[in-house]
Amino acid sequence: MNKTIRLQKKTPHAGLRFGGTIVTMLVAMFFGVQSASALITSSLDFGSTGSQVTELQTYLATNASIYPSGLVTGYFGPLTQAGVQRFQVAQGIVSSGTPETTGYGRVGPMTMARINSLMGSGGQTSWDTSPILSNPIVQYTNTTATFSWATDRPTQGQVYWNTSPLQFNEATGPRQQPYVSGTLALDAGGMQTGHVVTVSNLQPNTTYYYLVRGIDNVGNMSMIWPSSFRTNQ
Repeated sequence: MNKTIRLQKKTPHAGLRFGGTIVTMLVAMFFGVQSASALITSSLDFGSTGSQVTELQTYLATNASIYPSGLVTGYFGPLTQAGVQRFQVAQGIVSSGTPETTGYGRVGPMTMARINSLMGSGGQTSWDTSPILSNPIVQYTNTTATFSWATDRPTQGQVYWNTSPLQFNEATGPRQQPYVSGTLALDAGGMQTGHVVTVSNLQPNTTYYYLVRGIDNVGNMSMIWPSSFRTNQ
C-alpha cells in the first residue's frame, strides 16, 4: 500500500527581548539612520551588540524590502535577524535552516564577505529573489519513493537522500550552491515549474532522510528543510 506524507516548512523562531525592543525604539528616535562607511570584520549573531551591528543595520536599511523597520540601534535582535535572512535569500547564499546548521540568520564569513563587497562598490546590487517551493508530497512503497512539488518559476528540481541525516554547509558565495551530503536525484524534466523525482532500489522498512531544492536559470536557489520517511515492510 502506498503512503503519502506532506512536509510543512519550519520557520525559525527568534526569542523576543522586550528590553532590547525598548532600547531599539529610543536609540532610533534620538540618533536616526546613518550611512554605512566601515566594513564588517567579525561574525554577528542574535544578541550581538556594538558598532559592527550598527554598520550591518545601516547597510540593510538601504533596502526597505530587506530591512523594512530601518532601525539602527547596535543591537542584533529579531528584526535584524529577519533582515539578514532576507538578504541571504536575495543573494542566493542560503535560504533555510538555522544559524547553527546552515548560517541562516547570522552574519558568517560568506555573508560578511558579500555585504562588505557590496558596501565597497557603493552597495549597488540587483535584489532578485530565490524560487518559492511548495511543500513536497512524498509517496513511497517498500522499495521506491516519489517526490512531487511545484515552484513559482522554472527551476531544476533536485532531491538529496540518504539513510543517515543529511549534512550541508553555507554556500561559498552569491549563487554558489551549498554542499549537501547524500545521493542526488534530478528531475528529468529539466527547467520547469512542476517537479517529480522517483528514487528506486530502496531498502524495505528503512528510514530515509531527504532534502528538496530548486535552482533557477541564474543560480538562485531555495530548499525545503530536511525531513524523513520510512519505507514499507
